[in-house]
Amino acid sequence: MNGKVINSCLIHDIAKMKFKNELLIYMMKIISNYYWFIIDNLAFKLDKLAEMYYKKSIGSQYRMEYQTFNILKNDKVLHIGSGAFPLTEITLAEEIGTTVIGIDKSRKAVVSANDVVRGKNLQDKIKINLGNGKNYSIKEFDVIIVSSCASPMIEIIEHVFKNSKNNSKIIIRAIETSLEPLIESINQQSNIILVKKIEHHPFPFLKPFGWQSFYLLKKQ
Repeated sequence: MNGKVINSCLIHDIAKMKFKNELLIYMMKIISNYYWFIIDNLAFKLDKLAEMYYKKSIGSQYRMEYQTFNILKNDKVLHIGSGAFPLTEITLAEEIGTTVIGIDKSRKAVVSANDVVRGKNLQDKIKINLGNGKNYSIKEFDVIIVSSCASPMIEIIEHVFKNSKNNSKIIIRAIETSLEPLIESINQQSNIILVKKIEHHPFPFLKPFGWQSFYLLKKQ
């Protein structure tokens, strides 16, 4: 077998392996997003689930996030991808009194989330709006949080990188099996600095099914 044939076979095998890896990553992201969709909607419908599991287990991860990344009471926060049960917003509003605007492109999720907010009497701290993270106006916010379920992720974070104000904090959550495109996008930005990151593995999110939070700072 000559060299050209061997090289052709290697290229074919590498391309095939790359396709399988990309397909696996895609499927893992679909499964993760579907899981969050189910949990969000169950938490909205079942108060005991929301209090016993969702707020304690997942809420503890969001608490670690705002403490580690130093989100303050006076920060104006935008959360892209709030879902039907806006736990990020509730955690920030109840525990440190932060004003938060959440957006979701699902009208049904927005209606459900606002019902939850009203049920907890947090209307003065939390607003949930219908909006798309690809083009939502973000100039006024001190902190922008992008959920791992926000889609299309890369288009959203490119919009955030480009249009957020200088010195804003950008927090991006991403499932561990699909970190590579996010890291590549961050590395392409000369004015986006990675400050810290956290790994999250609450039950049942054992490796490699957990997620990571990236704390980024936009410099001038």
